[in-house]
Amino acid sequence: MSDGTLFSMDTPPTEARFQNRLWVADALDLTGAALVGWGAVRAAEWVSTPALLGFAMGVAWVVLSCMGGLTGLTPGRHALGLKLERAEGRAPGLGAGLLRALTAPVELVLQVVLQHRPLDAQLGVHAAAIPGGIRGWARSLPLPLVELVLLAGAVWSIVTPTRQEMLQYLDRTLTGWHCCHGTREATWQCRASLSRAVRNANGGDTEVSEFLRNECPVAATRIKP
Repeated sequence: MSDGTLFSMDTPPTEARFQNRLWVADALDLTGAALVGWGAVRAAEWVSTPALLGFAMGVAWVVLSCMGGLTGLTPGRHALGLKLERAEGRAPGLGAGLLRALTAPVELVLQVVLQHRPLDAQLGVHAAAIPGGIRGWARSLPLPLVELVLLAGAVWSIVTPTRQEMLQYLDRTLTGWHCCHGTREATWQCRASLSRAVRNANGGDTEVSEFLRNECPVAATRIKP
């Protein structure tokens, strides 16, 4: 057996070389899109029904997949030093990105079972390392960074009480009454609700402002005159 034959047998094909890292990247991106969709619903102060959450998460995933098709990059891929490309080295394109929005979640399961990515192969795309080492990785950072900022904003919306949640907690629960009157040690929920109430009151929400002045002395001291 020649050295060339031995070398070719030991070297995995391009499509398989980074498939495990791409699996992790897809899982990260899918999770991030779900968080962005959830955060968008909460930021809009909509009632979080399963149908609305599913729709918002789906829209976020499709948008992320389209951006990944146009540029080859997503936050998950970039974090792992990968980009998605066709055999000739160019970005997959919008059409492949849209199709991959449907196939990538299925491929997460198929890869575990089959140990390869048949749907990506059908689309003619594969993962490759971002060229240029650390400098190349840094040059490709701006777009994933914008998406990460959106993700951070979504997480903030998720952990911050909505207006309805804040009023229900402070006005209709015993722990909220103690929170408003400072008779117990403040919990995270108490601090988050008070901060949200004060922001609303200082932002011109007259209903919240009136409630704080009349029923919540702890927060009333933080309202602008």
